[in-house]
Amino acid sequence: MSRIVLTTSSSGLDDMDIQHNVELIRLRIHVNDVEFIDGKNINSERLQYLMNEVSHSPVHTSPAPAHEVAMILSNLQSRGIKEVFITTLSSKVSESYQIISEVAKSFADNMDIYVYDTKDLNACEALLALEADYFMQQGYAMSDIASRLDALRRSHHMLFAADDLSYLIKNKKISGAAGFFANLFSIKPVLQVSKEGEVVPISKIRKIDKAFEYMVNQFAEVLPRKDSFAYILSAGRPDLDSRFIEMLKQRTGVDNIAVLPVSAISLANHGPSGLGLCVFEGDVPQAASMFAKF
Repeated sequence: MSRIVLTTSSSGLDDMDIQHNVELIRLRIHVNDVEFIDGKNINSERLQYLMNEVSHSPVHTSPAPAHEVAMILSNLQSRGIKEVFITTLSSKVSESYQIISEVAKSFADNMDIYVYDTKDLNACEALLALEADYFMQQGYAMSDIASRLDALRRSHHMLFAADDLSYLIKNKKISGAAGFFANLFSIKPVLQVSKEGEVVPISKIRKIDKAFEYMVNQFAEVLPRKDSFAYILSAGRPDLDSRFIEMLKQRTGVDNIAVLPVSAISLANHGPSGLGLCVFEGDVPQAASMFAKF
């Protein structure tokens, strides 16, 4: 195989029980000033334990260093790979896109490398990477694959609510002022990823159940449609997941939905609580059929 798709480990592909050909560029997670390699010596389950049970300094993340990206690309070159399509999490929340793009330039004489900013996060990045892989295997040009991902990205909507905002504030994923106001008044903002790839608060709600209700209402008309694919992003809190799924069933009549794990990178940034509801509306990725519904 002379073509391959890479994606950053923020996609959470490590934790999805599916078969795929996509290879990962692994980001870093820092806990107590100790650096871990995502998916190598730390995963979502272990990170949950550290965040919930062990006293620690603020957890934060960082991109894969340039020299490691260069080693990955050099290895692909030695394997005879000629075309590489790389998807990254949003360049608005990570320097991964910039670092990978710069390193890719040094391989331009030997490989055709396309670095694609998904302008999104987590499982959406995974689904876009899987879509890219599907069309790579079908022989599509990488520019055409990018156009396909652009269309999918436009159809994707994500809402997320966190029960504990301290991680988002410390990691500057929402503004300091907004975070202070939210904590002061016990407000649980509903967050979304903008078209530009920024994480922005869109509604201020005082209780997590009300935040969940808001999320369900926003997508209530779309979820039952046959031309949509919806999924829940779970941070590993079964109590929150079950409450949300029951609320979803009561409001929309949808009695099965895919539940995908939040990546360890996202967990480190927003903390061990919270939940997301995401939907592709009107344009569904090929990989949707790979995920079981509950």
